[in-house]
Amino acid sequence: MNSDNVQVPLFWQTGERQIPPRPDNPEKYPEDDSQHWYDMEYAGWHVRKLTLPESPADGPKGKSIVALVSGIHPYSDDFQEGMRRTAVHFGINLRILLSQWDSNHQIYDVDEAISLDPDLIIIWIDKIKSGSELIGKIYKAGIPVIAANTLPDDEGFRHILSWTGPDDWTQFRLLAHRFADLMNNRGGYALICHIKGTSAYYARSWSVITELKKNSPKMKLLDMKSTGLDLERTYQQVKSWIEKYGKELKGIVSADDSVTQLGINRALAELGREDIIRVASGSSSTGISLIRENKCHAITYQLAQQDGALPLKVAVDWFNGLDIPPLRHLPVRILDSGNISLLVDRKQFVLDADTDLLFQYILDCRADQVRGFFHELIDGFSRSIDVSMEFFRGFCIEVYANLHHIIKTAKLDETTIVGSYEGIYKMLFQQPTLEKSIQWLENVSLTIIEQLSIKRNRHGHLIHQVISFVEDNYQTPMSLKTLSYEFNITAPYLGKLFSDETGETFTVWLNRLRMEKAVELMKTTDLTVREIAQKIGYANSNYFYKLFRNYMDINPGEYLALLKKG
Repeated sequence: MNSDNVQVPLFWQTGERQIPPRPDNPEKYPEDDSQHWYDMEYAGWHVRKLTLPESPADGPKGKSIVALVSGIHPYSDDFQEGMRRTAVHFGINLRILLSQWDSNHQIYDVDEAISLDPDLIIIWIDKIKSGSELIGKIYKAGIPVIAANTLPDDEGFRHILSWTGPDDWTQFRLLAHRFADLMNNRGGYALICHIKGTSAYYARSWSVITELKKNSPKMKLLDMKSTGLDLERTYQQVKSWIEKYGKELKGIVSADDSVTQLGINRALAELGREDIIRVASGSSSTGISLIRENKCHAITYQLAQQDGALPLKVAVDWFNGLDIPPLRHLPVRILDSGNISLLVDRKQFVLDADTDLLFQYILDCRADQVRGFFHELIDGFSRSIDVSMEFFRGFCIEVYANLHHIIKTAKLDETTIVGSYEGIYKMLFQQPTLEKSIQWLENVSLTIIEQLSIKRNRHGHLIHQVISFVEDNYQTPMSLKTLSYEFNITAPYLGKLFSDETGETFTVWLNRLRMEKAVELMKTTDLTVREIAQKIGYANSNYFYKLFRNYMDINPGEYLALLKKG
């Protein structure tokens, strides 16, 4: 196969994008104008966050996460599998609670999740409004929260570390263009919508309607209905449309490519209307099979296991003390019979090459694991016959950019490690073989490890200096990340040194110190619990209540009352 003709495989999108200015009063525009939906389409981008929990910056291993997932569905099953695999990979203890697509059930799940007191909660909200309220409840309990798959409103975004999931608005605008091409930009169409009240209901309906009105005015919306992702209801609805509209119905857009699409296809086959154009939200195994059989003509590229893995990977970044974006999207692409073999059948070894793990190996100075990573990478690239040169270059740039970040952050000698900038380009892109380029990246990684080891051996008394600094400044916001700037060392490595020296993680040690200071203030002052929380460095008094109860087996108010009695 000629690699120059191969479609470029997709990376995670970081969420960095150009956001258009908000129109004055979007609701004054009609529903079939995209500006009407501005606040939903760009939810989260203009939000001013509340004070969010600080990362412990001591890594993901051993952390507990509770994931709240909306319900049972083939997509949800694969989503959960992606979560489980990622959790096992990073040593995270994961528990999943299912709400059965019931907002009231999800209220109970949130209460149960809070009672489990995990290190972090991931929530796939059921409905926009009620889901945002539940996010606020988790925040008030002092537990970090990441939202996934379906979007909350701006109020919900104020309380979360990050949101991850499909860029439904962008994907369905692209799907609308493909749909219009298949329909020759004319004819009547109908929409099978997602569950009402969810962000997917609005995105997967109105992005299509507004886009077609603007670009394909000869296409006419005949009807739109939510069938609750139910096969039988969808089957009956499509039969009703065909009986009502006859030949006027030329195409159907579906918010789901599995259960719902099967209901659509059953009705079309039964009534002899398989001429109708069908597109859907997808990438389920069912949807992919229907594309191959020409029983669905285009679907969005939205792999459920990647969707489930993404919030876990963002959580890992947060536990490592890294900056995380407010939103992180899945790749955006449309699949059809012309490209499905390239994007689905090919080996996805590069997506399985965990660069986050590579950089953790480097920061931990684990040379053997770094060598093993690059050996497997060379083997993976060598076995794949359909990787384009553009993809390989993009992958190398991504790896090198992160190596460069380590060099700068740790203040290493860049010239000794990588040489001149002209040399970097030559070593990456003008090598005689792909293997040579990867070996150069491996050598750079190993040289970084050597320099880090030398530099860190000079830090014999570093942890004692850190402890002294914290004891003098514990009243201020404090984390491994802030200390890493103070002492010129990466946060994960500082966390490792601290736990090796003290036998405790930094977060446990700092909270214990602050609890001791809190007890001292309770005994010697008349300050209120809220004032004490602020005085020892906790902006969120609910978080202080939770920690105090964990450390003292009694809440702070009760402890103050006992002191006054005795």
